[in-house]
Amino acid sequence: MGTKEASFLLGMSRQRLLVLLAQGRVKGAEKKGRFWEIPVSESGMPVIIPARRGPKGMWRKQESIKPKMIHVNQNIIKSNKTKSPEKLEPVVSLKHGNDNYYGYELYISGPCQIVYRPYKPASCGAHLWINTYHSVQFIDTKSNPATARQPSKQIFI
Repeated sequence: MGTKEASFLLGMSRQRLLVLLAQGRVKGAEKKGRFWEIPVSESGMPVIIPARRGPKGMWRKQESIKPKMIHVNQNIIKSNKTKSPEKLEPVVSLKHGNDNYYGYELYISGPCQIVYRPYKPASCGAHLWINTYHSVQFIDTKSNPATARQPSKQIFI
């Protein structure tokens, strides 16, 4: 792999990776003309040889996890129009790994990304969703948004 891909996987700048390559601290890396060829280990990551002094490296040791996916289900919104306020179903869903959580209101504690892919929908069929790597807090999972504004249950995911 090249320096751009390796620096992304390691979570460090390309310039820092070039310094490590020049010091001979990337295991098995070879320079071919102007470009570096960096091998990957069995874990799919380049191997950095630790230095003898100074602080430990802060780069990622493993692949990043999949983001949490927040989706507002428009089919449930449409079906809720014909229901009484006591029988409304939750429309906000959070997909994290193989788990699904449902509620009426949630809070995202960090940065998030809004994704719109009309020609490549998510596995659940959504064309628009929110991705985040930060914790998500369901503020309202049981109560009815039409009749109550007090949080019924708080779940941190």
